[in-house]
Amino acid sequence: MTEPTYAAGPADFLSLAEVQAMTGLDYMRAMLAGQVPTTTFARGCNYRITRVEAGLVEVTGTPGHEHTNAFGGVHGGWYGVLLDTALTCAVITGLKRGQYQTTTEYKVNMLRAILPGTEVRALGRVEHVGRSTGVARGEIVGIADGKTYALGTATCLIMGASAG
Repeated sequence: MTEPTYAAGPADFLSLAEVQAMTGLDYMRAMLAGQVPTTTFARGCNYRITRVEAGLVEVTGTPGHEHTNAFGGVHGGWYGVLLDTALTCAVITGLKRGQYQTTTEYKVNMLRAILPGTEVRALGRVEHVGRSTGVARGEIVGIADGKTYALGTATCLIMGASAG
């Protein structure tokens, strides 16, 4: 598996014009291949994008002690980070050249506790990509046990002109 590329500083990210020159699917495939930087937040949260297809993105991660709350459980924000990444990146795969997006809302329903050290995968699937909004839904599932740990949805604002 290709190692992700992380930006050392703001200048390492592609410009908006460079991003808009690609389809969203091409951009996400380049990210998976390490050709463009992935989110720098992924390093500290111990997750990575592991699969990209049209309408689907998979993120795999393992929470550690550094991701726990005051009670020693995995912080709900860690669930949110994985789902926000998987869901919004799934929407990105549906963007045409000239378009880009930002998250306007995401919702997470935590069904059970993820214990530190448990490897999970978050899957985001596109439900709709239109002229101005994109919607995705998904879940976090344990790799070893197959249990569903959380469900989520995201709505994204789509900007820029479609180049077809």
